[in-house]
Amino acid sequence: MKKTEKIKMPIDAVAAVTYRCNSRCIMCNIWQIKDFPEMPADAYLKLPSSLRDVNISGGEPFLRHDLVQIVKNVRTACPKAKINISTNGFLVDTIKRVLPEIKKIEPNIAVSVSVDGVGPMHEKVRRVPNAWAKVVETIWFCRAMLKIKHVKLAFTLNSENFSHLSLAHEWSKRLGAEFTMAIAHSSDIYFGKKNVIDVDPGFLEIEFKKVIKRLLLSLNPKDWVRAYFINGLLQVARGKRRPLESFAGTDFFYLDPRGDVYPSVVDNIVMGNINETNSFRELWLSRQAEEARRAVRGFENNYWMVCTARSAIKRNPLKVANWIFQNKLPLDWWK
Repeated sequence: MKKTEKIKMPIDAVAAVTYRCNSRCIMCNIWQIKDFPEMPADAYLKLPSSLRDVNISGGEPFLRHDLVQIVKNVRTACPKAKINISTNGFLVDTIKRVLPEIKKIEPNIAVSVSVDGVGPMHEKVRRVPNAWAKVVETIWFCRAMLKIKHVKLAFTLNSENFSHLSLAHEWSKRLGAEFTMAIAHSSDIYFGKKNVIDVDPGFLEIEFKKVIKRLLLSLNPKDWVRAYFINGLLQVARGKRRPLESFAGTDFFYLDPRGDVYPSVVDNIVMGNINETNSFRELWLSRQAEEARRAVRGFENNYWMVCTARSAIKRNPLKVANWIFQNKLPLDWWK
């Protein structure tokens, strides 16, 4: 018990509320999953109050008919958390009907709309007709009609769309959205495909550095931190080690639709099931959870994702600030 007393409760989580999906992405198998169990909305009341960031994801979360109640229960369970909904933006009519109800419950709701390129490229990767037009309409609705402050254009880089990275960033500015990105990771429990970025390193670096430079020249300090994060993605894409240690299973967890808790969306080891415990604390301090933490501790899996990187960055402010200073100062001097 002495060891478990030292374990802090998590501060960051991704909760996939469904694996049902109306997209057909070339780098993801989630849409092929059929009849995966889904927890009732009341189960989300068990989430720990320690959480400061909760990403409600999928599949496509707007396929849940009870999404409004899920958000309400997450807000009740995690009163201090920032709540983000990650969506492909394709269910435009549903989003226009449901999101205003969600905003009444959580005025500061954030929305991340997934994008894999601009125009035909996005449709090629998603394999959905009119995919780009639907994304633009969803972002416009969130920004112009609902006045949601934090609307994000979330780009996932793969071997097909790497040339659209800087273009997607430009479009985030045109649409008045924040820019976030990831690279396609392999996962046995989430993405489901063996993703390898097979791109000429020189071309890849050009695209990354365009975005990094723009972010460093921004007047917003959050953009400087985003530049640090994206530089870490570049290192991983090059086959190098991520810049900071992950605290998966310590600061962060991934919750799948049936209630299984994992250290991350990549680490395929169950810490426990939220439906089979009296409280999340009981699960988090269990022997099974500690064995999972021990199994993933360190740099065994080389992933670098916002969900796990966020707490790692918070733990290493001086290291991040030093990188920003060394890379931003020359740009400021010559601009």
